[in-house]
Amino acid sequence: MGAYIILGAIVFVFFFLIYLVLDFAMIKGGANQFWDKWVKNTLWIWLPFYALQRLIKEVILKK
Repeated sequence: MGAYIILGAIVFVFFFLIYLVLDFAMIKGGANQFWDKWVKNTLWIWLPFYALQRLIKEVILKK
């Protein structure tokens, strides 16, 4: 059972990387527009962690 989960994860990552390459090839604005698009799409994932890091650094560990 565990092998199927690992295989499924590997297949998912493989197809996701193919999707990223195709998306990058189809975007007309170059690398900057590609990264801007992906940053906006994944903002909900990484922003809370970034905000928590800034909160700890600037408020809690304020010197």
